[in-house]
Amino acid sequence: MKPVQIAIIVFISVAIAIGVSFYGDTSKYVSFAEADEIAQSRPNMKLHVVTTLSKTKPQVYNPQVDPNYFEFYASDSTGYEKKIVYRNAMPQDLDKTDKVVLIGYSRGDYFEAREILKKCPSKYEKK
Repeated sequence: MKPVQIAIIVFISVAIAIGVSFYGDTSKYVSFAEADEIAQSRPNMKLHVVTTLSKTKPQVYNPQVDPNYFEFYASDSTGYEKKIVYRNAMPQDLDKTDKVVLIGYSRGDYFEAREILKKCPSKYEKK
């Protein structure tokens, strides 16, 4: 084989490997009900859920006991409310946000958030 052909084969192999690695790390935007269904067959699939914080239910955060445990309730776009467990410090100004994107895994009676992305409502309002 010529060196050009070998280089082309190597390039194609690397491109395929990169594509497969990106595909394995993709996640989906779903509701809590869909997250529960997906978790039955693929419990370690990372999911995104767009939520609104529940203002009526209590938030549990006691940094003196466990600074890496935060529990709260949120409802998805369909109105389904679920307990959220975030094993990290409580995000600053979380109660001032309008929408929150939770990235994590459904664990039956709760959603385990690995990341919390906050949307600042004032940033998108017209002046």
